[in-house]
Amino acid sequence: MAITSVDSSYTTTSTTSTTSDKKLGKEAFLHILCTQLKYQNPLEPQDPAEFLTQLSQMTQVEQLTNISKSMESLTTSVDTSGLISTIGKKVGVESDVLSKGDEVTITPASDYDKVVMTVKNLKDGATDTVTFNKGDDLTYTNTSDDMVGISVTASLNGKAVGYGATVFKEVTGIKVIDTGSVLTFANDETYDARKVTIIKK
Repeated sequence: MAITSVDSSYTTTSTTSTTSDKKLGKEAFLHILCTQLKYQNPLEPQDPAEFLTQLSQMTQVEQLTNISKSMESLTTSVDTSGLISTIGKKVGVESDVLSKGDEVTITPASDYDKVVMTVKNLKDGATDTVTFNKGDDLTYTNTSDDMVGISVTASLNGKAVGYGATVFKEVTGIKVIDTGSVLTFANDETYDARKVTIIKK
């Protein structure tokens, strides 16, 4: 039955509480139910069957909420335990920044005769150029203590050709945040674990 006989002071308090909490917990539900019983019309008492139905519904909602929370916790735990095995390994990510020890592997999309990579020290701004000819190993490792930014061009007879570049970084740890698990690298870099393209053995 609807709570229509509650006095105005209670109604005001209930509205304020609902607005601030914005969700009905089991304590609030029981409070409202007790108030409903307290103010029910003696000539039309609460139907016992309806009363039990309300209690049953509250129990079901609470159980579903607990199950949902448990499943979220389990999923996070499974994801994290699977990622722990990547610690100490290098994983492929999309990035144009290298820390010390990071590698970049370049893959031209078609025939080429030259690949030029510009390496910029992000601390002092100094730049260096690395040139790869056809047949060279198209892998570069940053040996500097500083972080560097890279840009690449590939060409054939002076005409640009497409390429792909995968940066490999060593995983130093795992963090769990609201949106999922992230990998941590050197210099406190983080990366969404779901975006890892490859794991080096």
